[in-house]
Amino acid sequence: MSLPLAGIRILDFTRAVAGPFCTMLLADLGAVVWKIEEPGAGDETRQWGPPFFEEDSTYWLGLNRNKDSFFLDLKADKQRVLEMAAAAHIVVENFRPGVMDRLGLGYDTLRVSNPQLIYASVSGFGPESTQPGYDLIIQALSGLMHTSAVPGSELGKTSFPVADILAAMFTGQAILAALVRKQNTGEGARIHVSLFESLLSGMSPLTSAALLAGIDPRPAGLGLANIVPYQVFRCSDGHLAVGVPNERIWERFSAELGQPGWITDPRFAGNAARVQHRSELVELLVPLFAADSKANWQQRLNAAGVPNGTVQTVAEALKSITPWTLEGGLPAAPNPMHISNCDMPKRRPPRKP
Repeated sequence: MSLPLAGIRILDFTRAVAGPFCTMLLADLGAVVWKIEEPGAGDETRQWGPPFFEEDSTYWLGLNRNKDSFFLDLKADKQRVLEMAAAAHIVVENFRPGVMDRLGLGYDTLRVSNPQLIYASVSGFGPESTQPGYDLIIQALSGLMHTSAVPGSELGKTSFPVADILAAMFTGQAILAALVRKQNTGEGARIHVSLFESLLSGMSPLTSAALLAGIDPRPAGLGLANIVPYQVFRCSDGHLAVGVPNERIWERFSAELGQPGWITDPRFAGNAARVQHRSELVELLVPLFAADSKANWQQRLNAAGVPNGTVQTVAEALKSITPWTLEGGLPAAPNPMHISNCDMPKRRPPRKP
């Protein structure tokens, strides 16, 4: 059974996270990806460690499976690069805007010999800005770092590069849309995606509050500004995440906690009221959860149909899935896309020159 992108060739000039994650997902779907790396050091994530597996960082290995790497100098080896570009259906790059044009590898140059080319650029702030845009900087500027903080405490940051990952997924979606249009019209495409706009787009529940209601979202920490209770509570032996997103669950939750009066209490009758009286409700819930263990709370909440989950480490979370096994027995987290009649993926680690 063929993979959805079988026969599609991608010339990948990307490094770090956003571009490589995008092209890795496309490679999982069957595209042939030729990854161009700088001679010598290569993609900078090769050195982002420890930890390392053999001579490469696990960071790099986790972003580049199913690709073929070529160490080429974009100036000295330009003719070979141009030949590869002429044979590619898609080019993806994440240099600062203007760099590829100065190298003679920009869209306007490459489409002369390849008019149906789909050319995607990923940058920090879009084609008009040369400001570098690493994930940490984007999280700070977007408001995510501010709203992820625990109220009254230090700022918060996600433990993985969420701006990069969102930009990668938006870029992949744009590329696939351009491929569909190309099938229908024969047209190529020029695509721009920025980390900054990607993160703000992914933050739509927060940005819509600012745009539509004039409310600048405040730090929410381990909770959520729009739903109560929807947060992490400390039990006698650890932490438990509990979510009560609608009134049916609220009624079951209140009954299980031995508080049926909360259902009609005007302070808590309806999510809007609970949000307004957040501190009062949380003050009542904290000692209740602290009085019992995680396991007992899980048993009770599961029986009542209340969403919950213990706070786990990454290694603990991975025990609940079956990792992919790449060539050589190398394990990897699976691609979450499941498509009927598609034996995905090709399942191999990055292929070196």
